[in-house]
Order: sequence, then structure tokens, then C-alpha cells
Amino acid sequence: MEPLKHVLIAFLSLVVLIAVGIVGFRYFEGLSVMESLYVTVTTITTVGYGDITPRTPSGRVFATVLMIGGVGVGLYAMSAIAETVFEGRIKEAFGIVRGRVSVSKMRGHKIICGAGRTGNIVIEEFMREGVDFVVIERDPQIAAELRRKGIPVIEGDATNEEVLIEAGVERASGLVSTLPSDCDNLLLCISAKSLNPNIEIATRASSDKAAKRLRNIGADRVVMVEAIGGRRLAKSLLKPAIIDFVDFVTAGVGETSLESLTVKKGMKIAGKKISDLHLKERTGAVIIAIIRGNRIISNIHPDEVIREGDIVVFIGSKKALEKLEKIEYF
Repeated sequence: MEPLKHVLIAFLSLVVLIAVGIVGFRYFEGLSVMESLYVTVTTITTVGYGDITPRTPSGRVFATVLMIGGVGVGLYAMSAIAETVFEGRIKEAFGIVRGRVSVSKMRGHKIICGAGRTGNIVIEEFMREGVDFVVIERDPQIAAELRRKGIPVIEGDATNEEVLIEAGVERASGLVSTLPSDCDNLLLCISAKSLNPNIEIATRASSDKAAKRLRNIGADRVVMVEAIGGRRLAKSLLKPAIIDFVDFVTAGVGETSLESLTVKKGMKIAGKKISDLHLKERTGAVIIAIIRGNRIISNIHPDEVIREGDIVVFIGSKKALEKLEKIEYF
């Protein structure tokens, strides 16, 4: 039974018992309503009788029965209330400790700063992709709700370096800042980069000016949510089929999906021509673009050479993309 149901039953039982006591003392002792209430409460709480006591044999028998019933109901009520209050606090305390222990073991994880509307979408995407992450949230109610869902959360201000350290920023591979204020996002990026210069940061901005400042202090990706939303609304009417296709391949719910690979130093794929890889024959996946610095190469020629630092974008079935990890070039 849920704790709140325990409390409700205990409260109703106590009310019924007091009502029975008032009626009983009025009937057996001829007391007024207030006197009956006073004697009933005195009896139930077992504090003893003072100026008003049962005088008739029937009243004393009734008082004895009320004492026995009152003790039982009173203990039940107090235990139900205590269970609801303390159990909730104990669970919350254990949830906080469990979350901190979980975060302390994370390596190469992502940090989500802010669990508002944008932050929740990021959480859903990371959960769908199976990414290890921790959320930093300053609102106690939102933080408690995340813990109930089993999501690791650190309660506090994400712009505070101590909170970032508690979230494992020095061991993290990436950070997403969804704070509503450009100033907060700026301060957060500065703090995160000072603690971990290699961390990859994606942050939101409300203007071109703010985006430029965020890039200047080391943010790797700056997203202007309102601008992207406006363009998407326009494209959804002008070119709806393209929007539907992009949604389909990026959502990861259909058979066809997109994947990207950053060509790091030492990877065997570096220095290879597209034609030498035979990806279509070996896996079924196809390279549709290469991002090289600020340039996007979309018209892929078979003689195009893949270089270190390139970001290669693939499209294919999930099985085809899974095979990419197994071939020797990667």
C-alpha cells in the first residue's frame, strides 16, 4: 500500500474514533460536546484525567474500550505519518548518495547542464543512444524527479566549479549547456574549459553576438535554438519531404540511419582513397559527406583521399553501420 494511503486511512480512523468518543461520553456521562471532545482526546492520548473523569460504570467501561482502541489507532496514525515523512527523506538521501557514487565511477561521460525543455530533449537522445551522462540541475524538485527516474543528477549551480568537479568534468568527454542565460552559458564554458581543456562543449546561444563570444572562449558547438527552430518551421512547409527524411534518419528508430566518424591520428582509414575502402560492397554503408574544417564535401569522388581530422558521414542500415566498426580500416 502506498504511504499516502496509509496516512489517509490513519487520519480517517482517528476522526471516526474521536466522533465515537464524543457521542459515547455524551450518552453515558451527559457531557457537553466540548467536554466530550476534551475527555475523548485525553483518553486517546493516555495523558490521564484531570478535572473531568467518567463517573458512571457505563462511562468507565466505554472509556476503557476507547483507551484500548485509541492507543492502537494513535500508534498506527503516528507510524503511518512517520513512514511517509522519513521514508521519503531516506529514499531521497539514498538516491543522492547512489547518484554520487555512480558519477564518481564514470569516465568519458557527458554532462548535461540544465534539465529544462531543451535539456530534457538532450536527456532523451542520450538515453536512446545509450550514452553515459550526468545531469546538473539547480531546481530541487526537478532534480528529485530525475532521481526517481534513475537518472544520475548533481543538484547545484552548473556555473560553480565545485559542482562541475562533482559531476566529473575533469573525466568527461563532452558537456551540453542548455542554461537560458547567455551569461551563464559563457561562465559555464569558461569554468569547464579551465578544469578540462580537452572537453568538447556544445552550448545554446540567443544571438549571433553571444554565439561569437562562446566560440571565442572555446565552445566547440554553438546552437541558436530559436534560429534553428524558425528555419525548420519554414522548411517544414517549403520542403516537408526533406524534413521528414532528416527526422527519420537522425531519430534512430527506422531501418536507415546516419553515423559519423572523426578520423583520429593513427586510424588506418587516414590516407586511403574512397575507392580503396569498398565500403558499399563490404558493409552496405555509403559515405555521403566529408567535413574538413569549415568545408563540407558532399560530391564524393572515388579518388577523394580521407585525411586525419576529417569527419566522415555515413548512411545505411543499422546492420551496415554496425559492420563499419569491424573492418580493419577503423
